[in-house]
Amino acid sequence: MSNDFLDQLATIEVQEPPPEFGRQLHQRVNRALLVQHLFGLALGSIPWAMRHFLLGTLGAIVFTVTGKFDDQRRRKEENSP
Repeated sequence: MSNDFLDQLATIEVQEPPPEFGRQLHQRVNRALLVQHLFGLALGSIPWAMRHFLLGTLGAIVFTVTGKFDDQRRRKEENSP
């Protein structure tokens, strides 16, 4: 039964895609990828960078005012088992 189906598929002639098919496909894929990357940048990378910049800036301000450097990494290493 499967041989008949495969034979039928082998005899069907498939038309060539139109010449602009590749260009249209690439434009649609590129547009979708651009939108996806812009959302990732706006919702992920920029807030992450802003958070770390603010933490560094606040740390510099605290160090300038108090003269003490609060290294939270050292506390995490001391408290780990």
